[in-house]
Amino acid sequence: MKNTFSQAMAWLHTWAGLVIGWLLFVIFVGGTIACFDKELTHWMQPALHGHERSADSVDLDAAMAQLQKVSKEHPHAYYITLPGERSKSLQGGVYYDLGDPDLFNLDPATGKPIPETAGGEFFFTLHFNLHSPTWGMYIVGLAGMFMLIAIFTGIVIHKRIFKDFFTFRPKNGGQRAWLDGHNLTGVLGLPFHLMIAYTGVAIFVANYMPAGLFAAFNGDTEKFFVEAADSYERPETGKPLKTIHSIDALIKDARARLGQPVTWVSVHHPDDTSATISFGGDHSKDVAWNFRQAFYDANDGRFLHVSGPMAAGYQTYTFIGGMHMAQWGGSALRWLYFVMGIAGCVMIASGMQVWVSKRAKKIAEAGSLSGYGLVQALNLGVVGGLPLASAAMVIGNRLIPADAAARSSAEITVFCAVWIAATLYAAIPAVHKRGWGQFFALNAAAFALVPLVNFATAPNSHLVATIARGDWTLAAVDLTAFALAAGFALLARHSFVKARQPAPQRKPRRERAGGSGGEPSGGKPALADR
Repeated sequence: MKNTFSQAMAWLHTWAGLVIGWLLFVIFVGGTIACFDKELTHWMQPALHGHERSADSVDLDAAMAQLQKVSKEHPHAYYITLPGERSKSLQGGVYYDLGDPDLFNLDPATGKPIPETAGGEFFFTLHFNLHSPTWGMYIVGLAGMFMLIAIFTGIVIHKRIFKDFFTFRPKNGGQRAWLDGHNLTGVLGLPFHLMIAYTGVAIFVANYMPAGLFAAFNGDTEKFFVEAADSYERPETGKPLKTIHSIDALIKDARARLGQPVTWVSVHHPDDTSATISFGGDHSKDVAWNFRQAFYDANDGRFLHVSGPMAAGYQTYTFIGGMHMAQWGGSALRWLYFVMGIAGCVMIASGMQVWVSKRAKKIAEAGSLSGYGLVQALNLGVVGGLPLASAAMVIGNRLIPADAAARSSAEITVFCAVWIAATLYAAIPAVHKRGWGQFFALNAAAFALVPLVNFATAPNSHLVATIARGDWTLAAVDLTAFALAAGFALLARHSFVKARQPAPQRKPRRERAGGSGGEPSGGKPALADR
């Protein structure tokens, strides 16, 4: 145990941040991009660009027929999401009790499938479960708890928290610049980081601690939702359902009963006569998730139930989830979350680099093959490699042929291959010692290529075309890529300039202390001596 409470908190802050820092960086990058996951998915579907489509003209019965064609045995539910302001394709999915769902996207004007893409959904899934549905969810939850520890201990040890908000000295370079960057972004986003860490853990609280669900509902989650969210479910009969009633014939009535536009439709237990058709509304009107649904009998279209008020506890839960997911508040709120997410990425990355900078002497003595060298390599490979891989995946979307088999998997392969290659390159001792400038330059080039490759390959999607027709959703992706390229270019320039400057000569201790000879004349020791 450390000698004082403050020292103990500093130790806990350091190790809570370092042990989980690389994972937190991945989670934050995924979550930051996921603020505009639907917009990014739309950008990665150039077949839809330049054409106006209305959700009212969508043939839902034809889309349901497509789901029935691709469905395997014993589906749990069919889902269709209608095109809207943010998502322009008609999205369909067949979900099973076990195994991965079958997903596809349709052109809402023609009903034909469009080239598949991993899209923004890839980053959203990376954010909340690392593409490992069960274990990944628990790992992300553990990372969120560590983040809360790091934040609270950081508050305790920051005696100059308000002064640090106005202190940034990038020209100093080295540990001072990394520490200022860590403090500035940490203080700037403190309320946001607290909220996002707490709500991120709370969203899956029933999964982390399911004892209450098992005790009160015998593990029956559907029964729980019926009681908590005033949902509707009926037991399976074991008798096959011959045909699903027309969905298009019900949507007008569902819209009237919900009092809002319908944004999605689902059929639960579609192979059984107990099947129900449910319609859901818009998430963007309130902070809390909107789980109001209108239910109909899938056999004959008879109205069954419309959701009433949720239980108070579940209403609180949906509010907490809505705060984290930022589906409300429009694009202005999502931009705020995006900027705060970038601040969180910088806070995590600079904090890990502060750990390395403070131990420069020990690292030099231990060598690159030590644990210190591993931390250096991971810092560069994760922090420098992940944005590079993300940009490469978006570029790959434009270069992979539209008719390629397993096209979304090919995009993910590009992401993984570039990230692995970047990490292996960062593991070279000569690189991870002073390779930040190289990685900043590579990221600047990669993000600058995004709009340039888009211009060369997609005539209806590039910046000139989208601005000309006022499609700022698509234009914003290219403009953001240019802005990130400019930011990385500035960081690269600063890194290369600092690398060319001769290392400062350490003055004798007596002279640094203020005296010309004899004992030091007083004053606090320099930062390097602490």
